[in-house]
Amino acid sequence: MKKILYCLALLLGSGLAMQAQNAMQGLQEIRFGVGVRGPVDRSAGWGSPEIVSLSYAHYSQKGYGLRTGIEFMPQNTHINNYFGVPIAFSARTRSSSLGESIGHGLTSAAAGAVRDAYYGIEPTVSSILSDFLLNLFNRAEFFAGLTPGYIAGESRSDGSSYGTYTQTDRFINLNHHFSLTADVGFSLSFRIWRFSIGVVPAVHYYLTNNFTSISDTYPISEEVGGNHSRTETPIRFHFSALGALSFSF
Repeated sequence: MKKILYCLALLLGSGLAMQAQNAMQGLQEIRFGVGVRGPVDRSAGWGSPEIVSLSYAHYSQKGYGLRTGIEFMPQNTHINNYFGVPIAFSARTRSSSLGESIGHGLTSAAAGAVRDAYYGIEPTVSSILSDFLLNLFNRAEFFAGLTPGYIAGESRSDGSSYGTYTQTDRFINLNHHFSLTADVGFSLSFRIWRFSIGVVPAVHYYLTNNFTSISDTYPISEEVGGNHSRTETPIRFHFSALGALSFSF
């Protein structure tokens, strides 16, 4: 009987320990993000690049999960009102404790100061502080997925420029209202209890070829002469960088 009670106590203890660990790690997460997003090719124009996102993620105990949510941009490549529903598979590392994170930050700051002194560089407050803050991030997440979306606006002018004898008009042409992007990125976050703050950079590729940058060049007057020329450049790659606040439960 004593052996049975002992085994039950062990099972109960291990179960409670696992529940406590799961509670500390948080297998579900809600994340709110604000940042910028625009074409990788800056010559295509960013427009108003603000983006806002709200997402929910559920993870297994091994750190693999599925994340989905909604995102909104007032302008996407100069075209008004973009809505997207990202769906991504993710893998995240275990979260270090606050004490471990501070220890890593202090160790890195000290190592950076010693390295600078070794090479004859005088350590500065900003370099020591940056080494410390960068190593406070105690969780990393990598994700990849697809984002179906809808762009509500219409094609629009992107401005004009003038040469000595020519004028060039630029347009952003919206080929389709519905969009689909392939996304890949990562996040670094600093966790305190159930809350995390972090950064989320990512790259997005438009599978649906939604945007085309068009440049029309022609002579300013008929007296000058010359031929009209048109250049069309698809805009496929976007880059985004968000600051994020998360709650795990």
